[in-house]
Amino acid sequence: MASDPQYPIRDVSRLTGINPVTLRAWQRRYGLLKPARTEKGHRLYSDDDIALIRQILHWLDQGVSIGQVKGLLASPEPVIGGSNWEQARTRLLDAAQALNLGRLETELHELASLYPAELLLRRVIEPWLAALVRQARPDRALIEQSARGLLTRVLYQILTIQSGPRIAVGRVGQVNELNVVMAQFELQGLECRSINLGQLEPQQLPLMSGRLQPDGLVVLLGAGLNAAWFKEMAPYWPDNCCFVGELGTLYQQQGWLDRPFAVSINDIARGPHAPFDMVQN
Repeated sequence: MASDPQYPIRDVSRLTGINPVTLRAWQRRYGLLKPARTEKGHRLYSDDDIALIRQILHWLDQGVSIGQVKGLLASPEPVIGGSNWEQARTRLLDAAQALNLGRLETELHELASLYPAELLLRRVIEPWLAALVRQARPDRALIEQSARGLLTRVLYQILTIQSGPRIAVGRVGQVNELNVVMAQFELQGLECRSINLGQLEPQQLPLMSGRLQPDGLVVLLGAGLNAAWFKEMAPYWPDNCCFVGELGTLYQQQGWLDRPFAVSINDIARGPHAPFDMVQN
């Protein structure tokens, strides 16, 4: 027996981590979802729909393109993992190396409209950026700088959400500005608005908390921090603060970091000790 439709699209987004734009694209372009409608025409999803979305996410994570998922839902077959992600990374790398910024921009917008932010960052964007750095060619710096500049601009264009929890984002240590924008993109995928505070200083934090009153603060950890810095900053962190970044593991091992921490925003948002409410599972 089919389950009754009861969840509006915003609730489904919070339950699954898929933003409404992507959910609508999956329905309109690929016929993957068939939500019910209210009398006013608003989409209404059931528990079965949410289970189906999670199936779709499973196949995407295996490297299946969104265009191939519908057939696999009807008749699952073994899939060579990662093929779609590899193709996407190759397209981005080819466009960047050719300095074809128009094609690169089109590819980035297309990917952002079809895939969840966290999956896109982890499977495509971050490996692509790493591949740009590893290029052994005389024009590597030109290619990398132009690609990173375009990616920053595209992500800023995508940051359009106007509702949901308001999360402040700041950086400490050696963190590139692009990493902050990628964090904001990941937050938008969780239906959160974001405010970029830039490089954080101790005296800023009480002013920020009092004036902006954000629902949470995400601090991106970079290189170059030490025990003295963590001790100096400790009294200033608000209660609804968490740290994100791979270097947090090292700082925790040193005994310097005693706040909620995860490698990615999605990890900490869905964890049992999230200091603010972004996603409800």
